[in-house]
Amino acid sequence: MLACEKGETKNTRGCPTFTGNGCGLRALRSIREYVKHFETHLVIPWGLWDNKDVLRDSGRYLKKLKELGVKFSGFSQLPGMIYRLRRVFGSRIFDLLTPLLIPGIGNIHVSPGSYDAVVVLHESWDAVYTGYKLAEYFNTPSMVLLQLPPFYGSKERFLNIVKALLLWRELRSNSPVEEALFKAEALIRELPMEYMRKHRYSEALGKYTLIVGVSKATSIEMSGEWINRIISLDPGVSLDHEDLSLMKRVRERVRSKENYVVFGGRPDAVKGLAEALIVFKQISKRSSGLKLVTTGKMTEAMSIVLRKVCRKLGILDKVLFTGFIPRMERFEVIAKARLMLYPSHEDTFSYAVLESLHLGTPVVGYKIPALEIYYGGLPGVELVEEWDLEALTVEAMNILERGVDAVEPPKIKSWEEIMSEEVGLLYKLVESM
Repeated sequence: MLACEKGETKNTRGCPTFTGNGCGLRALRSIREYVKHFETHLVIPWGLWDNKDVLRDSGRYLKKLKELGVKFSGFSQLPGMIYRLRRVFGSRIFDLLTPLLIPGIGNIHVSPGSYDAVVVLHESWDAVYTGYKLAEYFNTPSMVLLQLPPFYGSKERFLNIVKALLLWRELRSNSPVEEALFKAEALIRELPMEYMRKHRYSEALGKYTLIVGVSKATSIEMSGEWINRIISLDPGVSLDHEDLSLMKRVRERVRSKENYVVFGGRPDAVKGLAEALIVFKQISKRSSGLKLVTTGKMTEAMSIVLRKVCRKLGILDKVLFTGFIPRMERFEVIAKARLMLYPSHEDTFSYAVLESLHLGTPVVGYKIPALEIYYGGLPGVELVEEWDLEALTVEAMNILERGVDAVEPPKIKSWEEIMSEEVGLLYKLVESM
């Protein structure tokens, strides 16, 4: 979130939240641009402190921000009791649900100052709550950038996501009893949390001066009043010059496809991992020697579970888990693939699909708003209805057997255009005081 000090524009101060995941990298781009125009201060919400891996991975970004002149002015935190309960019961339900049930349980510590605006760069509850409380305290206008929908207006869309979680728990279970327990835990967590998310976010977002979505899909997923209330950047993400340069070099070097398909999402249930494995099992029966390559960082525990699921499906010897690999190497993996499987249930704009198309690899995925809006109808992209695994399999087989006439990425804004638009909104926010 950004909190900006009164004074000349160049000396405006701000406090952006930051977390170290994919959305965190999007926030990082905003902060790097903001510091060129405003004196920028960083406030870190409680979500960063409860995960040592995320905190460690974020360290290098936080160091770079400090070198750019970003000042660290505060943080929010939950009581230690919440984390002790998590360790005792082995579940995150306490630190996820408790702040929604009792918003005031989060404590905020920020350096005093005179600020012009507060800007939140995440849709996570810790960031949204901390941001609007800061705006109230300092009596400033505020803006929130939603990178993913914080809740779903469509019951069908939400239940499709829950179904993906339940399928993953089914595949990883060793017995009917364990499966029942896994599924019960997911339902007990997800259903009340979605109800609370809608209630709390509707209340909190209503306090913001501006609500901005990283794409049109954000407001469409939230539906209702939010379609007209959210300003869409359409889209608010793109490939930078470094990525485009790397992809050009990869395409010049890669002259032929190899006999494998790549799973485009991170190894996660909401990204359609279970469906991708099931579909690949069917495809591999008809395509001799075909492999599935899965990239992305995994914990040791997740790696063990994933291998167990593949063994259960009878495809362990056909699936390659690369773990985290450098960006250049990942681009080469995608460029050599014959197809990207991307049955994701959760997106507002997919980098994975954009990269795949730039690298000349066709994509088969679900017809969710984010993919339909920006990729529907493009050469080399086939989208099917969520959970139509038969159609997903057929489209994948068609591409593998017949190929495609062309693969074409969408024409979207450059990062310079996106950042110019975003900074323009921030100037208007500051001037609204």
